[in-house]
Amino acid sequence: MSGGARRPARVLAVMGPTASGKSAVAHEIARRIGGELVVADPFQRYRGLEVAADTPRPAERDQVPHHCILDLGLSERSTAAGYAERAHRAIDDILARGRVPVVSGGTGLYVRAALCDLGFPPEPSDAVRAWAEELARTEPTAALDALGALDPGRAAAIDRRNPRRVARALALARATGGPAPAGDALWSQETRHPTLLLALSRPRGELDRRIAARVRRELDDGLVAELEAALDTPELAREPAQIIGMREIAAMRAGELSADDLPARIEARTRRLARKQLTWLRKTPGLVTIDLGEREPGDVVDEILNLWEGG
Repeated sequence: MSGGARRPARVLAVMGPTASGKSAVAHEIARRIGGELVVADPFQRYRGLEVAADTPRPAERDQVPHHCILDLGLSERSTAAGYAERAHRAIDDILARGRVPVVSGGTGLYVRAALCDLGFPPEPSDAVRAWAEELARTEPTAALDALGALDPGRAAAIDRRNPRRVARALALARATGGPAPAGDALWSQETRHPTLLLALSRPRGELDRRIAARVRRELDDGLVAELEAALDTPELAREPAQIIGMREIAAMRAGELSADDLPARIEARTRRLARKQLTWLRKTPGLVTIDLGEREPGDVVDEILNLWEGG
């Protein structure tokens, strides 16, 4: 049951693009209503990516209990299905103790995984992933033909110039033996508990300004050293290797990117991520959108609490 639930909401979800201030808003709400945070972010699960993932600091975790963060090492995989199982346990336990689960995130699939029963298809094995990646890299036409035989709809819609997406779709189709569920269909599932769904928005210029400030702060906080250490991790898993900044640090090591150009490159990728998150939010039914404008996160907490208390 989503934002239009007839029963009073028991779970509060705060969503928004990266750097919008959603984590700060969710933290303050949880602190004021006796809630606990369930973080819907695949990267904040990793120890060793605290700066790059903007993981809540120890002082924040001391104020409000956090769930689904820092539970994985860099050599471990993070899957949406595994996350869903962990998040469901956390939410149910919080409710059983008479407290409020506050789900916070900008990653669409992980937010949905926390709130709904999605029935995830089986994950492709490492061997299937390796086969799909090699085929997409060396024989892109054959990879598309193989995808078309298993999932014609996905093959027709996919960006053929992006071998990574082709490989991922092919591996999933091979693992499931047929078409995967459409992304839009995932929100057709009702939430597991009555939920108030909130989306925070900001004008594009303000969001870009905040993204630039966040990148500068992360660089000052040791982002480069953190990601260099992550790159040197034996058997680094593919999931943490996808975080913004990892590709750029690898390019610096290879002499393909200068340190002076690093901030602008990370900012550009972060802006693209924010645009994708906004596109997903616009497709999500049942959302109550709150425009923060140029306000600080704390300035909207009373407005959100009024919505929450009003059921």
